[in-house]
Amino acid sequence: MINIDRCYCEDKTFQSLLDIAHRDSLDLPALSRQEGCGTHCGWCVAYLRRALQTGEVAFGYLLDKEPIEPEPQPQKQPDK
Repeated sequence: MINIDRCYCEDKTFQSLLDIAHRDSLDLPALSRQEGCGTHCGWCVAYLRRALQTGEVAFGYLLDKEPIEPEPQPQKQPDK
């Protein structure tokens, strides 16, 4: 069984990063800038996003890799 509970590049647990995010009122991009997580290999981004949304800090399953910032949505052209 796998147990993914940290950003391995920065060697910081998701719990410690979640605590920092709550303490400093940081969203994922701000947390990443402040703590360096998600800026190297990027595998922790999906887990951090889930941790910030749900409070879950240990994962027994793999998540797909995600960008820190959401992909920009195409702008709708106004109807003529």
